Amino acid sequence: MTSQVGGSTLLRSDDSVSKVGAFYVDALAREGWTTVSKYQGEYSVNIVAKRGNEGVTVQVSPTGSGTSVSITTYPV
Repeated sequence: MTSQVGGSTLLRSDDSVSKVGAFYVDALAREGWTTVSKYQGEYSVNIVAKRGNEGVTVQVSPTGSGTSVSITTYPV
């Protein structure tokens, strides 16, 4: 983990944007999250999902020699 502040977590991975994005798409579905919107491109992945009274936004993008992941949770 790179950092965590309030409901936001920043992570870094050596895997590609597409691989990391696919992981989060699958993980959110497995954990019972309903996807509200999703964009999966070569250079970015953006997912907005909800579960009960919670919302989450996952943003995946390239950074330097790896991939950055920003996860933000919030009440809905």
